[in-house]
Amino acid sequence: MLIIPRYQDIPLASLRNMYYQIDGAPAHYARQVKDYLYREYPGRWVGRDGPCAWPPRSPDITPMDFYLWGYVKTLVYTGRAFETRDMLKEKIIWAFDQIKMNHQVLSRVGE
Repeated sequence: MLIIPRYQDIPLASLRNMYYQIDGAPAHYARQVKDYLYREYPGRWVGRDGPCAWPPRSPDITPMDFYLWGYVKTLVYTGRAFETRDMLKEKIIWAFDQIKMNHQVLSRVGE
């Protein structure tokens, strides 16, 4: 089983407090994957048939999917078109700066 190399740099004490979240891709529900998650993240993984269920009425999405990214897209694409990739990157950074300053937006992500 492949482990993402960046996990190797995380202290073991921190890993024990981490949760693992998988999406709805069929490959992620193979018996081998579930066995690994139950062994390495006992009681600490989120997914179909996992110990932590997805939020009710939203089996495939997280608050980031159904609220935040749509809000960011609205902020970024309202106005003029982008002539360069750097202009687009600057607008995305600006959008997140706006969100950080507006605590109401952050609180709505979890609603």
